[in-house]
Amino acid sequence: MINRKRRIVTGILSGALGLTAVAQEPAAPAKPVKPAAPADPAKPVVDPFKAPGNVAAAPAEAEKTASGLASMVLTKGTGTEKPSATDTVQVHYTGWKASDGEMFDSSLKRGQPAKFALDGVIKGWTEGVQLMVVGEKRRFWIPSELAYGDEGRVAGNLTFDVELLEIIKPPSAPKDLTAPADAEKTASGLKSKILKAGEGDTTPGPEDVVTAQFTGWKADGEFLTTTVGNPQPAQFKVDELNIKGWAEGLQLMKKGEKRRLWIPAALAFGKEGEAPEGAPTGDLIFDFELIDFRSVPKPPPPPKDPTAPKDVAAAPEGAAKTELGISYIVLKAGGGDKTPGDTDLLKINFSGWDANGAAIASNKTMGGPMGITFDKSPITGWIEILKLMKKGESRRIWVPEALAAPAGSGRGPLTFDLELVDFKAKPTPPQTPADVAAVPADAVKTASGLAYKVLNKGTGKRKPVATDTVKVHYAGWTTDGKLFDNSIERDEMAEFPLNGVIKGWTEGVQLMVEGEKTRFWIPVEMAYNNQPGSPAGMLVFDIELFEIVTPVAPKKIEAVTPPIRIDPPKPKAEEPAEKAGE
Repeated sequence: MINRKRRIVTGILSGALGLTAVAQEPAAPAKPVKPAAPADPAKPVVDPFKAPGNVAAAPAEAEKTASGLASMVLTKGTGTEKPSATDTVQVHYTGWKASDGEMFDSSLKRGQPAKFALDGVIKGWTEGVQLMVVGEKRRFWIPSELAYGDEGRVAGNLTFDVELLEIIKPPSAPKDLTAPADAEKTASGLKSKILKAGEGDTTPGPEDVVTAQFTGWKADGEFLTTTVGNPQPAQFKVDELNIKGWAEGLQLMKKGEKRRLWIPAALAFGKEGEAPEGAPTGDLIFDFELIDFRSVPKPPPPPKDPTAPKDVAAAPEGAAKTELGISYIVLKAGGGDKTPGDTDLLKINFSGWDANGAAIASNKTMGGPMGITFDKSPITGWIEILKLMKKGESRRIWVPEALAAPAGSGRGPLTFDLELVDFKAKPTPPQTPADVAAVPADAVKTASGLAYKVLNKGTGKRKPVATDTVKVHYAGWTTDGKLFDNSIERDEMAEFPLNGVIKGWTEGVQLMVEGEKTRFWIPVEMAYNNQPGSPAGMLVFDIELFEIVTPVAPKKIEAVTPPIRIDPPKPKAEEPAEKAGE
């Protein structure tokens, strides 16, 4: 619960680097908690997780810092040293909401202390635990801006009891911050040195999953991150790493080997101004221990689509070719002289296959043509071809792998049958609402935290249920006013089952009737919950409900019981042997 804000290892090295939990082994079970001694019936039972009497606000005698953090020592510590922000600490804690005293998280209830880096938790913890010594127990009153903010399940001011059990200092930087003369050097510029020899002759391949421990520093010796001391080592697939120096260096190592890598900026995150926000810049140093590695069985190839063209593997000799290298043949001529412009909205039909004839994608399951614009084409190679086509024209195209991304990335060259159904000027995008930044006072709020306001009343009477499918037009914005998705510019209604979308939509659309248009303010935990690659934070949607499609119940099949014969027929007499042998 505490580790919501991630530090470099779980943020930069998990998101930007692609450190996925591939084949992660199950976590070791927590040590069983010894049963408590039988309670003395003469003494009242005290609930250790019940909110303290001063949970709502800090008392007058509490210490207060300039940031607004308040705290009070409950039990004095035995240590003398206080942790720094780069230290890892082990603690026991219990947290309550200041608003209603609800206990929302506790390591004591799990029977296992928590261990985390102080620069990887909420601000109130980072600041507060640095005031403590080992053995100390302290109560913190943390304002929302130093906790999780005012949105989400654990919103508002929070109160924590924290006991500091241990301070774990980060590993010291190596003395050789620059690679020594005897370091190995590869053609890419990566330098490395074996610290401990491994065993065997094999090394990981790009598609292997490795289990490793690592510690990293910047070129000036500033500590970055470490997996040492974590409950489990890191596991990841080599070819999914975004740090090229890691991927290259690990493939040099043998099982059990320890190696120091000096990674130039070009093989890490880049120089100042090139690196992603929050990522360390410049050259980096990492110590790696390769604990183990294993290959991942490749899934069987998808079956060949029986409708795939015979020439799916390669373009025939008579095919024409564009400047970018896309081969094509015209299947059906179009009408008129006009071709789509750069900003037009196109309606297309398509089916696609890989070189083995396995189906990639088709709009046949969408119930109609798909609307696209050139700036959001799912296949890069479509753009050049569609700009040459006329309304009603169909072409078969062979797209090289480099132009098949992003949808075809990693699947080699692709073949598509494309039909340009229609094109026209793209509709004007919906305007950003004035109240997109925060929920207005006149919005209706539900118990879940969803807020809404009806913009246009509907004409229908029935409301959908979660198992219904609905047809809608919609537009979605982040709270900074960015329009991230809408059906208006595609000029096509969206159709989907209500139990297959984000929680805010599932709940919100069930409040509407046909013909109604409503604005929803959806809290982050009912939206995409800050998942990488999705719009973050609270989202605002305008939704207009056009139709409710109730799924048709399957026809009832009556069970048919065959009649029971009371007088079963007598068995036939056996045929004479001579006849049977004829």
